[in-house]
Amino acid sequence: MAGITVALAQFGAGEDKRDNLRRIQDDAQKAKKIGASMLIFPEYSMFYAKMNRRSKNVGAAELLDGPFVSALSQVARQHGLWIAAGMYEQTDALPYNTIVMIDADGMLRGVHRKQRLYDAFGYRESDECRAGENPFQPVDTPIGRLGLITCYELRFPALAAAQKQAGAEVLLVPAGWTAGANKVLHWRTLLCARAIENNMTVFGVDQYIPDCFIGHSAAFAANGRMLGALEEGNGLLTITMDKENYDAI
Repeated sequence: MAGITVALAQFGAGEDKRDNLRRIQDDAQKAKKIGASMLIFPEYSMFYAKMNRRSKNVGAAELLDGPFVSALSQVARQHGLWIAAGMYEQTDALPYNTIVMIDADGMLRGVHRKQRLYDAFGYRESDECRAGENPFQPVDTPIGRLGLITCYELRFPALAAAQKQAGAEVLLVPAGWTAGANKVLHWRTLLCARAIENNMTVFGVDQYIPDCFIGHSAAFAANGRMLGALEEGNGLLTITMDKENYDAI
């Protein structure tokens, strides 16, 4: 597992799904050129609407065998990358807020439907999407057994702990972390805390949209050491794993 490079792709998605996919494809090309084996995108990578989100999310939502996941699978195969990205998954009612994980052969290897929706700080995510029923089942990847929680779930220590108990060695946190007072402090502090208390590496990859999502994607080793971070703007954060990243002891 040591020596494997992971790329975290910080960008802001919009309502044009084709444009979002083009940006994903561009980042995949860049990640492959720098030798990455895994490429991780934020929550909402398929589609994000600033207004009228309930109706637009329903209209944009796709099945797991729909165009978005099929396109991700093609990109993964083309560049030999594991890819994780956020989407709205179609149901018979409001869509799930879903993260899909695809291996380098283009196979769907994991799905996480966000359980703890962002009903906080004056916002109600439950008005625009549906809560998942089950935690993510950690998946064996090039960097070890990977667990996953989404955005607001970072604020619930038991969810990260459950991923550790299920065998996760690394925790992935795709997010659309909302802008506001002290939100960068909250984001970075909680990522670091989940790493230390569970003795595992944590990757946080966030959307960046000015006055909407903060960016500031970051990675922390199991001992709390920051492995790398971005600030505002779009970009790739690359982390090459070594033994010290996995074990704080």
